[in-house]
Amino acid sequence: MSDKKIACITLDTEADFLDPTGRIRLFDDDALFNRYVSIIKKYDVKVTSFLVTSLIPKHSDSYRRLQEQIPVEFAIHSHMHDMNNPCSRADIEESVRAYRNFFGQNPSGYRAPVGQITREGMQTLLDLGLRYDSSIYPSFRPGHMGYNNLHLPVEPFRVRHEAHSIIEIPFATLHGLRLVFSLSYVKLFGWTTYDWLMKIFPPPNQMAVLAHPHDYYFHLLADQVTAGEKPLLLRNAKSAFELFENIIIFLRGAGYEFEFISGLCDYLETESLPVYEMDKVIH
Repeated sequence: MSDKKIACITLDTEADFLDPTGRIRLFDDDALFNRYVSIIKKYDVKVTSFLVTSLIPKHSDSYRRLQEQIPVEFAIHSHMHDMNNPCSRADIEESVRAYRNFFGQNPSGYRAPVGQITREGMQTLLDLGLRYDSSIYPSFRPGHMGYNNLHLPVEPFRVRHEAHSIIEIPFATLHGLRLVFSLSYVKLFGWTTYDWLMKIFPPPNQMAVLAHPHDYYFHLLADQVTAGEKPLLLRNAKSAFELFENIIIFLRGAGYEFEFISGLCDYLETESLPVYEMDKVIH
């Protein structure tokens, strides 16, 4: 893999945490929207936004507004964000149709809800000819929505099944330590912790850095979470925008270029990526 450093800032554009109405405060609160846009503009960042496509009718004007304000490209993040069946063939196909109906073209990329990509989901992406997936946490987390992907690299790679393959852009995860590098994790552990750790366990040269809209204002959603979750999710919630800016400043200072994931794929297609058979990627 090349030493060229490329960071893709991503936004999983889904309903605010457990909001049954599909509300996204980042779009309907001008103060939140303007704060986000101002940081993106200040540092000349490009954003890849993964859409839950069932929300397109509700938020279509907001997506257009976002396009007018910042460099953003869109991909798909399922149709229904159904955690009981996160990436069924039917859901992915419906998401592709909804995206095509709105944008007039097929999506090039996909991200599974909570990174819960399945064999059915990956096979569907291969069958539909999508260019990339960005669903894998190359880390470990126990529990119902957990994962164990310590056997996979933190850098991009190809997933192959029979005659077809797809580029996998993993979630940013620190080398060696395998700690996820995302806004929610930085909020949980604090910037001082990450700033120190990354001197020893650097992030990968090419990566996708995750955030959700609600990561920026979880303190406004506290009544929607359980007592057990609340202290974790509220940690540093009021400092989220400052922490996001710290992430951007760090990446810029470390020599990363900001790109859309499609731009990263353009670059990766000139490189010799490691190839993993689908059976080895998803057990």
